[in-house]
Amino acid sequence: MQAYSLAAHWMQKHTKAFLDLKTALTLELVLRGPKWDGMPFIVTTNGCQEGFAGILAQRFTSTAPSGKAITKRH
Repeated sequence: MQAYSLAAHWMQKHTKAFLDLKTALTLELVLRGPKWDGMPFIVTTNGCQEGFAGILAQRFTSTAPSGKAITKRH
């Protein structure tokens, strides 16, 4: 397999899309600090030949204006 370079294909619109995604993923609504009150943590991992990753999350429940309970993992 030959090495592949994005340099010839990467444009300003790709940089903008990446930065917009980065901003969206690091907002308080998405990224939040852990609760140390005994709430369990969830460890999720993934890996392939090129690398691996892992996240540590917790489930948080909030109430929508309609009264419906919404559970999210942060």
